[in-house]
Amino acid sequence: MLRVVALDTFDPEGSKYMREVFPDVIEPENPSHSSWPNYAVGVFVAKSRVTADLIHQTKKLKFIVRHGTGYDNIDVEACEKKGIILCNLPGISAMSVAEVSLALVGACSKNLIELSRQMREGERLNKKFKSLYSVTLLTGKTFGIIGGGRIGQLAAKKFIGAYDGKIILYDPYILLDGSTPWDSIPHDRAASVQEMAPLVDVLSLHVPLLPTTRNLITLPLLKTMKRTAILINVARGSVVNEEDLWIALRENIIASAGVDAWVSEPPTREVYGDVLDLQNLVMSPHIGGSPAEVQTATCISMVDHMKELIDGRPPRDRVV
Repeated sequence: MLRVVALDTFDPEGSKYMREVFPDVIEPENPSHSSWPNYAVGVFVAKSRVTADLIHQTKKLKFIVRHGTGYDNIDVEACEKKGIILCNLPGISAMSVAEVSLALVGACSKNLIELSRQMREGERLNKKFKSLYSVTLLTGKTFGIIGGGRIGQLAAKKFIGAYDGKIILYDPYILLDGSTPWDSIPHDRAASVQEMAPLVDVLSLHVPLLPTTRNLITLPLLKTMKRTAILINVARGSVVNEEDLWIALRENIIASAGVDAWVSEPPTREVYGDVLDLQNLVMSPHIGGSPAEVQTATCISMVDHMKELIDGRPPRDRVV
């Protein structure tokens, strides 16, 4: 019997579909769950870490399907060495993540979080308050997009639609050859992140976490940006050197940052301390894929991917 294991707990509606397609699926509450490396042929995974050690322990594993786009919690090299097919689910949460980008930009530029706090505490706000005086316009400003995949494309369209924004894209893998949506999105290209940074009013990150993107944003780069600039990270926490970003915010090297992706998730005060009190930091706990409809759709797609793999059909969205 081909055993399929869910390493994590998934959306209720999606899980119902999973049990319909795989009636014998082993879920976390099952007593035999912890011994999955001994018997699993297919594995569903969201946040659980699938290390090289776990992969090398497996006896029958052939397929892993990652619930979502990012797969930095799975040892890709170990999968490749052992001949395990790894698939992800790109694009399903893209619209939601792009919406989070837009929301964070608006909240940063209008100081909405700090103003809300001051009002709750009973302060009588007027234009002499820094929190009001430093509110900025976004219309007609320049938005830098790092990463031109589905989320980057949608974010660019939203920045154009909402703010009549000028777009600069950095993505060395996307060509202007009539074959991608970028051919119909008005934009300029930057040859490097370093070229883009001084030019933009908003820098929005939409790249996966890879060796080439880890610590892509550092303090020396932030120092080249406008002091009025906003940084948005809805990608992965480690794309930004977090300690460098906290310095940049404390020293007003840039105006503000909207952070949805963190190195340590969920972000807690035990880990981040007084960083969470920074007035020019707008925070959310990696919510791009959180809406119920996104969770359900992602789980259903995850199940369909696995069914196709087990039925011997060519892998969709294969990573390795």
